[in-house]
Amino acid sequence: MSDLLLSGIDVKFVTQSFYYLRLTPKTTLMKKTFFLIFNLFTIITAFGQLQLKAPGVKWDESYSFDQSNVFQVEAYAKGNELMRTMHFKTYYQSTGNNFVTKLVTETKGTGMETILDKINEVAIQIWGEGGGAEPYYNAGAFKYPAEQDLKKLDILPTSEIKDILGYSCKKYTYTYKKIFGEVWITDQITLSNDVGVFRAAKMAAIHNTLSVGGFVMEMTTEDAKGGRTLMKTVSLKNSEKYTIDLKGVKMNTAINKVNYYTF
Repeated sequence: MSDLLLSGIDVKFVTQSFYYLRLTPKTTLMKKTFFLIFNLFTIITAFGQLQLKAPGVKWDESYSFDQSNVFQVEAYAKGNELMRTMHFKTYYQSTGNNFVTKLVTETKGTGMETILDKINEVAIQIWGEGGGAEPYYNAGAFKYPAEQDLKKLDILPTSEIKDILGYSCKKYTYTYKKIFGEVWITDQITLSNDVGVFRAAKMAAIHNTLSVGGFVMEMTTEDAKGGRTLMKTVSLKNSEKYTIDLKGVKMNTAINKVNYYTF
């Protein structure tokens, strides 16, 4: 059974599919992107009018944030050919715990953002934004995994150090199945990785956390065929007000709780 069902929409599939596209730096990326978006549009259009209301799922009518971080994801094909660049932001509260991850795009109907409401323990997903398109909304309760159920990405330290945005960062390496890469981490920032590139680029959908502490500033994934994805921090702790108004929207609700790190 799917981890999360919304009026027949498999949200786990949606989440993993976006993650897959972000880490697929090959010449077939455009075709796969079109195929995914077309299928998502078909599925959501077919079920979007159904209003499934799950008991116990509640959210605020609006969410306000006053800080932001900016990230960029670059997908390269073999030979270091740049295939696609994607832009992400996280918005968070300087005096609160709620935050938002947002795929920033001007292309109509291709944007996506997720609000993580830690007070109500609910995630609100907004699909199909950008270019003036009318988005779709879903709210689903989440649960925190037990310590023994956390999926950690094991990373190994190296002696390399470099400066990123004025912060001293240490290089770590990792191998996960057929993917390998490096992670640059600083201990000079007290922010949670929830609002960092590790979460914004959906690595947390597969790995809940890392085997060492610190804030991830930059990360790469590579495969044996030469494809590479670079996920990097562009700016941090920007003073920026951002409000999401949910009053009156057609909100669907998910039936069952899923792992907090799925989103």
